[in-house]
Amino acid sequence: MRLILVRHGETDPNKFGRILGDSAAPLNSTGRAQARAVAHALTRDLPFTLYSSPLGRAMETARTIADALGLPVTVLDDLAEVDCGDIEGLTNAEMRRRFPKLAREWMENAATARPPGGETMVEVKTRAWRAVDRLRLKHVEETVVAVSHGFTISAIVSTLLGMRLQHFQRIRQDVGAFARMDFDGDRPTLISANETWHLDGLVPENGPKSDERG
Repeated sequence: MRLILVRHGETDPNKFGRILGDSAAPLNSTGRAQARAVAHALTRDLPFTLYSSPLGRAMETARTIADALGLPVTVLDDLAEVDCGDIEGLTNAEMRRRFPKLAREWMENAATARPPGGETMVEVKTRAWRAVDRLRLKHVEETVVAVSHGFTISAIVSTLLGMRLQHFQRIRQDVGAFARMDFDGDRPTLISANETWHLDGLVPENGPKSDERG
């Protein structure tokens, strides 16, 4: 299987640096342009089977791809973003001020820190890799495109590379970016990460760049 992971297009919470987990957030105008650019770029990877996280911003991106290329979309729940619980919608500064214990735990080991009412990255890794395994079994010699989220994609890539999960934030995955991997050999291989060449012609909206969940 050749797997192309796509992070959804930009939303306003991404744009303004707010923590975005499993809440609803539609693509903004930049995100919609990114989704169209993703669809155009993926024409060179046809034929492929298209999957998506169930969250709205991922589905909106996937449907843009589907409409442009005449493909169905299959929802795969395990591709959803980390559940951020009570820190959903906060900025990093607000999170540190309101939840200092969580902020300390996050600095010590981001893999096991649990937001109140939310998931740990260990749990995200378990379900995200379960999704990859399901796809590998179903699409042995095929190409699969899966639209997902920043932290979920980083968890998958770090697992493939055998990295300690607590270092997953060293893997960058911008909105609208691709990560490509190959499962055809004896050992899974990362082909590329954070591909953004297809977004070069876009003019971004004003606002700070976010490295938050989403």
